[in-house]
Amino acid sequence: MTEGTAEAAGHGAGPVTPPAPPPSGPAPGPPGPGSDGTPATAGGGIDRLNAFDGLFLRAEHLNRIQDYARELALAVAAAGGPGVVEGYEVTLKDGVLRVGAGLAITTDGRPLRSERLVTLPLSGLRHDADSFWWVEAVPESWQYGQAPVQGSYCDDPCSGAGTTRRPYTAEGVRIRLTEATERGIGKRDPESRRNWIASRLFAAERTEHSPWPYGTGSADLPSSWAPPGISGKPQAVRLAVLIPQPYGIDTWEVDVWAARRDRGEAPPYRQWQSRLGMRPWDVFVAQILQFQAQLAELVGAPERPEPDLAPLLEQLVRLGGSKYLHRRTKDEISRELFQLAQDIDTGELVKPAASRTIPYPLDRMGIAELPPAGYLPLTTGGPDRGQIEQVRIWLEACRDLRFCAVGLADVAQAVQEAQHRDRIRLDGSAAVDVLVPVDGRGEPATNWVAFVRREQRRCREPQEEDSWFDARHSQEGEAGAGAEDGELRTEPESGP
Repeated sequence: MTEGTAEAAGHGAGPVTPPAPPPSGPAPGPPGPGSDGTPATAGGGIDRLNAFDGLFLRAEHLNRIQDYARELALAVAAAGGPGVVEGYEVTLKDGVLRVGAGLAITTDGRPLRSERLVTLPLSGLRHDADSFWWVEAVPESWQYGQAPVQGSYCDDPCSGAGTTRRPYTAEGVRIRLTEATERGIGKRDPESRRNWIASRLFAAERTEHSPWPYGTGSADLPSSWAPPGISGKPQAVRLAVLIPQPYGIDTWEVDVWAARRDRGEAPPYRQWQSRLGMRPWDVFVAQILQFQAQLAELVGAPERPEPDLAPLLEQLVRLGGSKYLHRRTKDEISRELFQLAQDIDTGELVKPAASRTIPYPLDRMGIAELPPAGYLPLTTGGPDRGQIEQVRIWLEACRDLRFCAVGLADVAQAVQEAQHRDRIRLDGSAAVDVLVPVDGRGEPATNWVAFVRREQRRCREPQEEDSWFDARHSQEGEAGAGAEDGELRTEPESGP
């Protein structure tokens, strides 16, 4: 048949199926869970019951029905990505770790749902200098209940030797502690360990998927852009880290956001973001929240002032006098002690002295590295020159600090734009913009300010000389140095 004849034969008769290539896999066989017997098919582990009239329904068939629904649900959930959905608050009090109820999804799609508080005493936990512990949720199952076994093939139903089994299986969660090592923890000051280990974990996370802009040979584009393969799927969902402190063998500090990642995008989106040197959204949010949580604890727990105990001591001397005790009945003394306790509780007898809040640079407070963007509180109201000076003290280690008046909605936009930028090391190497929200009249509108790492971008027109870079950089440096300290100014909406 000629080529023209082949085309004519194809019209009106449907598509012509090309001949099958010679089989390259194993020889065809009978259908099974892995294939229908041909090299072109592959099973996926999602097998359902093919019921028919006359089938003697047994436990294995009912289990197959459950397994089908289970595997189908796991595949759909895994396509949505792992992470915490809600709950799972982790706190530490009196040497006991407390993990609240919550819902999370593992990498293979299994839901980890807990409906009660879990407590773990830490008294026997090993306390090594260069180790810390992951707080993880892992799947756990157990059988419960009791039901008689009826009509078993191997038992005589009339023998009276009945047996019972547990008919239900609960699928729950186990909270476990997994030890990890980060060399250098023991050499850090106690107040800086939390931020230091969080920074190390964030740095390791950014290079986890071998991003070519930051890995070996980053000067060249990768030679292969093949889709990522199937990697191992850890069963654990991390909830927090426990950091040792050198105040005693049972002393620990808990940090949630150094470990926890809320459920975000699907795995392909996250993997390609990481591969291209981008920072996934859930990681960016976790970095901001880690800083905010640590700063809130530092700012919200000032040094407790010495109370004025003189009124209380006066009352105790009066109650302890021999004449007072001889002239009072037991009931009268009880009423006096009850009133004394009330006066202490209401502050009538124990009055705290005035506390003082002294702002310190963040690096002196144990925070040596910041996320690419975040927020700083103003302790005594809206921004004024004194409050701006407080921000300057906090961020005094920044090389170039610039204050900008912005609209409230522009803060969110600026923070979002910083998602993929480097973290801010407080060693004088980063240029930072402090964003002060203002209202329509240009007046400060909040008791907080935001900060973002400034983008590093230098552009030139084609007709300009290469020396434009140096000239432009010099002009910007002079303009930044000439700004008045503490002045609020609005940046132009567009520039060259």
